[in-house]
Amino acid sequence: MPGENTSSRLEKYLFAAFLMVLVWAPIPLASNRSWALGLLASALWAVLLLTVSVLAWHGESWWRRLGAGAWPLGLMGLFAGLLCVQVLPLPQGFLAAVAPGGDSLRTVAVDAFNTQQYLVATLAYVAGFALSLLLVRSERRVLILAGTIVGAGILQAWIAILLYASRAQYVYFFMPFDQGNRATGTFANWDHLAGYMEICLSVGVGLMFARMHGSDDARTPSWRSQLVSLLKFVLSRKMWVRLMLVVMVIALVLSHSRAGNAAFFMSLLLVGGVTMLRSPRLRRTAFWLVASLVVVDSLIIGQWVGMDKVVSRLQGTVVSEQERQARQFSEESLEARTVSARWSLAAVKERPWLGFGGGNYYTVFPRFKQSEWYGYFDHTHNDYVEIAVDTGWVGLGLLATVVLLTLWRVARLYGQHQPRLNRGMAFAVAMALLCIIIHSFVDFNLQIPANALTFVVVLSLVWVIVPLRSGKKARSLAA
Repeated sequence: MPGENTSSRLEKYLFAAFLMVLVWAPIPLASNRSWALGLLASALWAVLLLTVSVLAWHGESWWRRLGAGAWPLGLMGLFAGLLCVQVLPLPQGFLAAVAPGGDSLRTVAVDAFNTQQYLVATLAYVAGFALSLLLVRSERRVLILAGTIVGAGILQAWIAILLYASRAQYVYFFMPFDQGNRATGTFANWDHLAGYMEICLSVGVGLMFARMHGSDDARTPSWRSQLVSLLKFVLSRKMWVRLMLVVMVIALVLSHSRAGNAAFFMSLLLVGGVTMLRSPRLRRTAFWLVASLVVVDSLIIGQWVGMDKVVSRLQGTVVSEQERQARQFSEESLEARTVSARWSLAAVKERPWLGFGGGNYYTVFPRFKQSEWYGYFDHTHNDYVEIAVDTGWVGLGLLATVVLLTLWRVARLYGQHQPRLNRGMAFAVAMALLCIIIHSFVDFNLQIPANALTFVVVLSLVWVIVPLRSGKKARSLAA
């Protein structure tokens, strides 16, 4: 068998390659093109196969390394298996029961090519989750992975801010861009930049919590001790993380995304409030961090960079399209944003169990679109409805179970006796989950490969950490 140092060195290289893929994912239009998705999936699976080979070479079981994360990973694998079933020829009787009106190829998928591409994206997410479980084996690597996600968010934020300020017109990967109205960065859509910022900001806030000490003293500290603590904070690495959060908030505000900004601040307040209620030791720390994010970032810096435009868009949002036209509002109404999702419920009713095949929403939607509404819909502005149309209640149920298991894991890591890293990563995952849950009601971030991959990797953060049992001392993860 090879030496332990050789195996460890190879794992470091593979871990570095995995981090590079995560940083690369949003750069080519969020990998939301067939060639970019193929490149992303190929890179992830190449790293995964090499990782499994190195473990086998060293005589170590990759299955044991998965730990408790094998459960959500298995559910993701079942979701990928469902997509495989959708493109396979099925007996006519079974097909008639689960997919009435199936095509001449006797498959659930109305267009097998779209479902195959959807399967490629799903396998990329499975590989990303598996790589986190296999390679992140220490607290240091947890911090490195979280820091890389924040770093990728900073990179995207700076690109978005600079391009927005340049007011440039150019073609990027065959797509024309006209910067200056709303920040998009390297994303094709500003709302998806906002979704990416939400995820990265959540991890950044979690890192802040992981680095902050709680206090058992209920008394208010003296002004001298508060001043000393403030100076220590300014001179520490936590200040760098805090500045990174400011930059990402600026990019989020410049996207002018109504749902994105609302989801972020609602999630921050809700998760921060739960933290203050459940963790008396972190109550003061959580209060000041959440208050600084809301007051400094949104009210002060946000107003300077254009928070008023976001507020104006929110105030200009009306319920019905008739009301929008009557009042001469230019903002998209709530009816216009949700109309395709409401009409798509008829598609879910027609094929409730297995859907029409992954990635086939835009193919089947014209049959359910009402004639008085014009326009082309490649996605519906509701991730839940689109997943149900594509994969039925079975697919939606599998993914919902992954979310529920992750929330259960978060609850375990939120205990008073848990180390700071555990609570910090639990905060990050809880906030990211809530952001996407809220935003997904009016958008489709989970259909964007870079956002979906980053989201899945963030979920894995609570599965690579071992919860500490009450009464035991904190211990590191397996090396």
